[in-house]
Amino acid sequence: MHLAVKSRPGLKPAAWPSRDKPPVPVRLVMDVCDAVEFDRRPVDEALRSVLAKQPLHDGLATFIKHAARSYLSIREPEPSMLPVAHWWVVQHVDQGVRELWAWGRRYRSADGAVRELRLIRLANMLERQRSEAEVAVAAYTAAYGRPAPWPDEWEKKFFVRAREEVSRVVVADIDLTEGLRRVLFDGTIEDAAALYERHGRRAAGQVLHGQKRRPGGDCLKCRLVLACDEVMRAPGLLGLRSDRRTKLRQVSITDLRYYASCPAQHYLQTLRLPKVNEYATPARIGQAVHCYLEMLHAKARGPCQHADMPGDIRWADPRWELDADAAEAGMRMLAHHPSVCPLEESTSDLRIEETFAFHDTAAQTLVIAKPDLVYRDDGAWVWREIKTTRRRQRGGEDVVTEFPQVALATAILGRGLLGGPVDGSRVELEILRPAGADLIMVDPSDPQELDKAYAVLRRRAQPWREDNTFAAAPGENCRTCPVSRWCPSAAETDPPPFSQETARGADREQPA
Repeated sequence: MHLAVKSRPGLKPAAWPSRDKPPVPVRLVMDVCDAVEFDRRPVDEALRSVLAKQPLHDGLATFIKHAARSYLSIREPEPSMLPVAHWWVVQHVDQGVRELWAWGRRYRSADGAVRELRLIRLANMLERQRSEAEVAVAAYTAAYGRPAPWPDEWEKKFFVRAREEVSRVVVADIDLTEGLRRVLFDGTIEDAAALYERHGRRAAGQVLHGQKRRPGGDCLKCRLVLACDEVMRAPGLLGLRSDRRTKLRQVSITDLRYYASCPAQHYLQTLRLPKVNEYATPARIGQAVHCYLEMLHAKARGPCQHADMPGDIRWADPRWELDADAAEAGMRMLAHHPSVCPLEESTSDLRIEETFAFHDTAAQTLVIAKPDLVYRDDGAWVWREIKTTRRRQRGGEDVVTEFPQVALATAILGRGLLGGPVDGSRVELEILRPAGADLIMVDPSDPQELDKAYAVLRRRAQPWREDNTFAAAPGENCRTCPVSRWCPSAAETDPPPFSQETARGADREQPA
């Protein structure tokens, strides 16, 4: 739905929230490249000019310098290719799509017969490959798009110029972190048209006519966020005092955990800067266990059985890279899940890893929550979080205080935000250890539990809500910070080489 709304620039909501608009790293890199390629400025001068236009976090500025130089270091396969300032736009295509264009950097040969469209990404070229639809649309617009300047007003259509004679097009993927160029398409304009017919035409129509609403990371960018039924109104959910002068922000419990460790780490991750050492061994075990249980629960019609649990250390998805010791630990954790599995024949409205969005109108914050499981038990909602740990069981744990995901779940159910009765609803914390499993329950209708939950949320959220600089807090956390590569303050700590066993977080943390 967000993309369908975005594709209609003339659609304006009756109410438009005042939102925090963090800088867009790729856009800043493009500005530097524009200054170099079109204004013929030296790289250092272009960087100084772009970075001086607005105050930037030191970590972001470090990345922009690295990414711009990485991009400009990529050598052209054909040195005669020239940068193109105008967009390539196809107009009056079918299925309701009136204009088609692709965002990237454009180049052409001196005679205009060859075009190259470069799609830009921050990093991870091999981790997430471009879809066939993305490549097809990019190739088609490069082949048949007519030059057009960007409209003075976003609501206006492009004013296209005369079509140029093009015979060959190239679509390439660019990794700004590593300075890599990977060709995705290289062929004639007829080849591009055929590819668009196979993979692009239907996909473009699906985006335009999309109706499904899926709350999550795009909510803050959506123009219809204040009118969306999927974003539930929840004034005071974070326990903060009302201040309507603040701009709308978005947060999850995981965001607040990162913020508590280091505000700069949180901020640079919200900008989606490239990460290294993202998951330590305990977190990778947790991710693997959760993926396995998600798969089982998605197809189960009853509780998990011991026969469903893995009996071989090769059970885990290879992407989590578990060694034999870690795989053995995860296998032993899973062996205890059937004893506490919540699924029954009578379980209704089961939702697995579903994302919920709540608008705390007092704190002007979109709160994103993603429970492991939500289901109804005799009409009342049950919210389950699953944690994995190799630590021994400790007595006297207050799970509402220790696990902020539980605090948020308690506040959500205690307010009846999912609908249905509050009485009978509960929050369940399932803790899987190699030696056993614990199931701890919290009653969200208990005023004392609610008070504790709001105190936890307030303590976590208030410093974040009031912060506008996100200064680094260098220390031991720098050793395992996934974005320390870009943080000048991290370098001051002279962290030793990364150690999986000392990496942050003993428990797997879900976005919640």
